[in-house]
Amino acid sequence: MPGSFVVFDSFAHHLIGWLGPQRAIDFGAGAGKYGRMLRAAAPGCHIVAVEPEASYAERFGLAGLYDEVQPLTAHDWMAANPEARFDLAILGDCIEHMPKSVGLDLLNALAYRAAYTLVVAPEFIVQGAVGGVEGETHVSVWSERDLHWHDLWAFDNCRATSIFLLRGYLPAPVPLAELVQRVNAAQLPVHDFHAPASFVRPARLRLVEQPRETAYRPA
Repeated sequence: MPGSFVVFDSFAHHLIGWLGPQRAIDFGAGAGKYGRMLRAAAPGCHIVAVEPEASYAERFGLAGLYDEVQPLTAHDWMAANPEARFDLAILGDCIEHMPKSVGLDLLNALAYRAAYTLVVAPEFIVQGAVGGVEGETHVSVWSERDLHWHDLWAFDNCRATSIFLLRGYLPAPVPLAELVQRVNAAQLPVHDFHAPASFVRPARLRLVEQPRETAYRPA
């Protein structure tokens, strides 16, 4: 559906503020949840929406929220934007709508094109077409087990939802290890599925490091 659970919304909002991105891209923009979050937490950020469902752009007024709206699938976006560069890429409740091969291709491509990639994905949730939109069907399952090819990332999971923060190869103002420390020290609330005022527990990011040639690897 074009909306999503609020489980890690406080986490995402604070993270955006700490990173202060100048350029961001929101894959599967849907109703514009992360676009609004970016506008609030990172004023002045140039925000690109990638949304393949044409009806959503008009229904949710995406052109008035984002600086650019690209009506492309993830596969087509990768082919059309080989030189794209962003401070932050967001895949909020959309990667489960992609075949696993496409999702993995996108995450690999974003390692070169985004300083950070934030992924929020539900698990164990069966969903078919919504409102006649076949693209809302869940077709792939994602967990921390899918990301061990990546050498520097962090994750948390709660309420059938996982959040992943992947450090790409572009420069960033804050190292991943510092972001993990900030998140865990701030005791950011993790919420129940649809209750933004609820408190389930504090967010607790777990850092995954698999160092190789660290002299060339930005922190």
